[in-house]
Amino acid sequence: MVAAKQVGSDPGVSAPRRGDTVDRTYCLLRERILSGTYRPGVNLSQVRLAEELAVSRTPLREALRRLEAENLVVNQANRGVVVAPIRLRDVEDSYSARLLVEPALISAVLNEVTDADADAMAAALADMEDSRISPRDFQLAHWRYHRVILDRFPNGMQDVIESHLTVIDRHQRMYFERPAAVGDITATDTLFLDAIRNRDGLRARSVLEFHLLDTALGMIMSIDTDHEFDSLTTTLKGMGITLDDFDRLRAGESARIGWRGDSDAPVLATTNLVTTADYLPAAS
Repeated sequence: MVAAKQVGSDPGVSAPRRGDTVDRTYCLLRERILSGTYRPGVNLSQVRLAEELAVSRTPLREALRRLEAENLVVNQANRGVVVAPIRLRDVEDSYSARLLVEPALISAVLNEVTDADADAMAAALADMEDSRISPRDFQLAHWRYHRVILDRFPNGMQDVIESHLTVIDRHQRMYFERPAAVGDITATDTLFLDAIRNRDGLRARSVLEFHLLDTALGMIMSIDTDHEFDSLTTTLKGMGITLDDFDRLRAGESARIGWRGDSDAPVLATTNLVTTADYLPAAS
């Protein structure tokens, strides 16, 4: 057996840079948190992690500081660093912010979306439609699908949206374990891609509004059917979107959605949300 070469013993072999070690440690811990390997409330012992990941405490602390800045971990008295809890209020707030930002930008960037972009979305959608795909791989394919458009947004808006995706990410993975959720999301994303290929900004905006709201309602209701909505109801009112009754959702039925003003939403029906011919658009 050839002995392993000691780092630094050969002038041609350079030691890994500290920045690289921090990046690798951060990415590994972040993925374990987002994938659910490290559940909310789990203590992240720095001694144990340093030994397990074969890194020194200094880059580990830097990686944990990055995760804390993303609200993925928190420092607690007498416990040290723990995986941050998932708060439904944060999920609701993040989806409210996305509803205000992303649909409004679709028409503005649609002319910059290329055929290659649409093909990349189609490839991600094909992965989402694979019945053998795991919930985490479905989620990653779903992110690839939407990030094609996100990459066309101004850099500042990309950063804002990415911060909210981080908040949503952990709970969304668990929601994607539901076959009904996978079917609903795939069907709506198919219509969104059709609107993108047709360069139909109004249709793309309406379908994206439906999609974001549908996913937000499904994720929150899957955890707490008694959740009292706050920022989401205010956001919908400001956008001119009407939702007939949250009590229908709590009873396991689909709520009806309508628009005041310009809209070109098709008739859609998911587990959580439905548009019907007599409710589209809603009366002024």
